[in-house]
Amino acid sequence: VSTDPNYEPQSFLDENGEFVGFDIDVAREIGERLGVEVEFVTPDWDVITAVNWAGQWDVSIGSMTVTTARQEVLDFASPAYYYTPAQFAAADGSGIDALEDINGQVVCVGVSTTYETWLNGAGADLGLPADNFYAEPPTGVTIVPLPTDAECPQSIQAGRTDFQVFLTSNTVVQAAIDGGVPIHRVGSPVFSENLAAAFDKSSTLDNASAVKRVGEIIQEMHNDGTLRELSLKWFDSDLTASPTQ
Repeated sequence: VSTDPNYEPQSFLDENGEFVGFDIDVAREIGERLGVEVEFVTPDWDVITAVNWAGQWDVSIGSMTVTTARQEVLDFASPAYYYTPAQFAAADGSGIDALEDINGQVVCVGVSTTYETWLNGAGADLGLPADNFYAEPPTGVTIVPLPTDAECPQSIQAGRTDFQVFLTSNTVVQAAIDGGVPIHRVGSPVFSENLAAAFDKSSTLDNASAVKRVGEIIQEMHNDGTLRELSLKWFDSDLTASPTQ
C-alpha cells in the first residue's frame, strides 16, 4: 500500500517510527478482510498520481480524490471511503483573514494535488459534482508546490516567509492547529473531495477482481460503521457521508 509518512492525521509516523492514522487504519482493515498482510511504501505523491507503478505497490489508500484525469490511468474502487473539504489557512498575523485577502498572494499546496489544479483555474477538469464547489479560485496567485501538503504549515512554523497561506484538506489544517502551528482558517471550505482506493491501470496483473473486492469491502465498512468509527477516532467528526447526499 502506498502512503504518505507526513500527512497527519491521515498517515504519519509516530514516536516509535510506526505508521498510524486514518488511512493506515483503513488500509489495515481492508487487508484483514482480504486475508492479506499489509506492507506500506512511501513514494512521492506525484509518482503515485503519474502511475506506471511497475509493481512496486498494489494499491493507493492515501486520500486520493477521484478525478477525470486520474480515472484515465487509475482504477478506483467504489464507493469512496470518505470525503474532505478543501480549506485555506494562513499564518497568524499575516493579515490574511478572508478569502478575498488571498488574491495576489503566494499560496503553498502539495504538488500534483487537486488543490493545485483548482488554484490553476482548472477545477472543472477534476470532474467533481458541481455541488462540491463552494467558491471560485482566488485571482493573481503564485503557487508554491511542496512534496506533501503538511509541509506547508510545517514550513510556516519553521519560519519560512515566501508564503503565508496554503490550501489543503481541513483535516490537515486541524492537525496543524492541534500541533501548535500558529495558523488560522481563512473563510469556509472552497470545495469537497471524494477519496477512494486506487489501482494502476498499467499493472501487469489484472486489477478487475481486486478493484471489485476492495469496493465491496469499503461498502461493508460503511454499512457496519467501521469507517465512521475510524473517522471519529482520527478526525473527531464523521467524514464518511457524501456531502452531496
